[in-house]
Amino acid sequence: MANYLLYRISSKVNAKPRVAGFSKMACLDNLLDAFPGYRMICIADNCDAETVALLERKGFFKLEVTRLGQAASFYHLARMAMETLHDEDIVYFIEDDYLHVPDSGKILEEGIQVFDYVTLYDHPDKYGVFGKGRNPYVDDGKLSEVTQLYKGAFALWRTTNSTTHTFACRVKTLKEDRWVWLGKLKLRPRLQDFYDWIFLTRPGFHGGRLKAKLLLRQTMARLAGLAGFRKRTLGVPVPSASAHLEAGYLPDGFDLERFRGKGLA
Repeated sequence: MANYLLYRISSKVNAKPRVAGFSKMACLDNLLDAFPGYRMICIADNCDAETVALLERKGFFKLEVTRLGQAASFYHLARMAMETLHDEDIVYFIEDDYLHVPDSGKILEEGIQVFDYVTLYDHPDKYGVFGKGRNPYVDDGKLSEVTQLYKGAFALWRTTNSTTHTFACRVKTLKEDRWVWLGKLKLRPRLQDFYDWIFLTRPGFHGGRLKAKLLLRQTMARLAGLAGFRKRTLGVPVPSASAHLEAGYLPDGFDLERFRGKGLA
């Protein structure tokens, strides 16, 4: 059994507002420090020559330069994992704009022993205080989504209904859920992480904001369950062990100052 970082980086910068000091290469160095012993498989998608040269010096387990785009590069990486890695291997799909706390590798491995999938990012949209942008499965008020807790040696864990396309699992789980990770992606030009997770975790509304398109997708997810596809658990540590560096979406209490010079420029 081996552990892999399935990393995607691009030189393209989207319009999302970033935190001060954001640097993709600084985030990469932080990632490698937080996951010692992990094998890095890097997809450098639409990267300029300078970025590729920097990546080549890192001595990754595998580096592939592509021009696929966001959705197609994720699909390519997922298919590669299913076709070349062992069932018990742990894979962590990770994008180029995250910071991680020390010992994130140990935290992740603890979670994988309990949950089907693990995210290290406690997305603030799972709490009522987040306001209008909160997850539609979260009720009005100050409380979080409905959740279950697990107390581990490295972290206090809870279940969550969704996350981004930065997540971890075993390869065998990825294969069993290929109908989501591969089948659905072929049919659309952009990633829709929230809907992927709804198909897998199948949360109940519990007073959240029911919308027609969510009702349709939830019905489809229930039909998938009747067809034999398993409902999955997705675990996240509290407090968050990582942060997506989009301004306005930082986990509660995540101290960015500790990363100055170590993950932030």
